[in-house]
Amino acid sequence: MATVNKKDLERQYRRLKKQSKREVEAAMDRVARKAGFQVLRGAQDRVPVRDGVLRASLMIGNPDNIFDMYLRGTKVEITVGTHLEYARYVEEGFTQRAGQFVPGYWDDEKFVYVPGYSSGMVLKGKRIPGVRYMARSEAEVESIMDALVKEELDELARRLFPDG
Repeated sequence: MATVNKKDLERQYRRLKKQSKREVEAAMDRVARKAGFQVLRGAQDRVPVRDGVLRASLMIGNPDNIFDMYLRGTKVEITVGTHLEYARYVEEGFTQRAGQFVPGYWDDEKFVYVPGYSSGMVLKGKRIPGVRYMARSEAEVESIMDALVKEELDELARRLFPDG
């Protein structure tokens, strides 16, 4: 006949509860990081490239990159993006001011802005639509979030219960 020691059982329960809490927090951190990396990768793929500065700023390690995580109770908040001021205009779009003079010149089909240049162009005041590179990337990752969480939970279960 097998005997069960209640104190041993309670000790094991407390240990598993403490270990699982740490494991769950680590799993939340991993899921959030994966999601953040995927948002940045998607944004890099979608952002228009003129000189590559904006795309480069969406890479981890770039001084203009934003990748911040905050763990609050059962929630992980992640902020990704760029510190470049003009990124928001590429994302959301803008309206040109009618009649505004912009100094520079045309090189083939591309206008080259040159501050203080004597010639240039006068804006017509039209709306320039945003590319929505970040919003589209966020929506894409949001659509696969359940799969990311399930994958991490399966891995967590394998670690916590290696025999089961």
